Amino acid sequence: MKIVILLPKMHAGAELALNKLIRRPDLEIIGLIRSDISVFSKKYWKYMRYGVRRAGLFYAIVIGLMVYFEFIGVALAGLFYWHRKRSWRTSSKLVQIHNLKLHDTDNINSKKSIQILKSWKPDVIVSLSFDQILNKKVIEIPKIAALNMHPGLLPKYRGIWPNFWKLHNREKYAGVTIHHIAEEVDAGEIIAQMKFPIKEKDSKVSLSLKSAHHGSKLLAKTLAKMKQGVKIKPLKIKGKPKYYSLPNKKQFAAFFARGKKLFNLCLIWKKFGRKV
Repeated sequence: MKIVILLPKMHAGAELALNKLIRRPDLEIIGLIRSDISVFSKKYWKYMRYGVRRAGLFYAIVIGLMVYFEFIGVALAGLFYWHRKRSWRTSSKLVQIHNLKLHDTDNINSKKSIQILKSWKPDVIVSLSFDQILNKKVIEIPKIAALNMHPGLLPKYRGIWPNFWKLHNREKYAGVTIHHIAEEVDAGEIIAQMKFPIKEKDSKVSLSLKSAHHGSKLLAKTLAKMKQGVKIKPLKIKGKPKYYSLPNKKQFAAFFARGKKLFNLCLIWKKFGRKV
């Protein structure tokens, strides 16, 4: 069963999950498609302008820094851990080691990206925190399924920054959901889900890493069943769907007033130091 992984460039949670999945001998990962939306791109500045409208200039800068905090985190991990302990490796290094196909794009729905993905003939495509919306043409390319590993408990936490909103809403549990990708964001059939407790010192980024850790295990089990030809029935989960966007100024203020953090360097450092 040929698997293609979709992920952002230099995203700590996605690369942690990728490291775990690629070590599974029962999973045949043939290639990566990475979202390449740089600070010089129109899409990035469109995102920033939306942040300004939502939260004002100061918090828009915070939002922009969070995008590149993942980049800094992966770079530090590569410098201090991957090469020394050989526990984590960047996606670029994994491409070399495992001879994977690679395509970087700022538009997954472009003719070029669709042609490349079709030429790889995947049975399954899997999104790991991929920051672009897939259209119908892309979703229908894999023979078996297009799946997303969402770092939140659906249908309650659709949308972006689910780990921020869990902390903002004083939830006791975080979680991960595996679901089929649909044209509507985070609205596809849910086929697997699990939850884990939120600790007092957890931050947005530490929950992201924990979600990747637990989610990769859940995803691997799901893919293994698909490989065996097991028909996975959708889960019936109660609760009204709710879509979350970027927080506004008041929501940021409430988040920090409750003593919550976007990141905790000590927790992240410990996480980077663990073996995959």
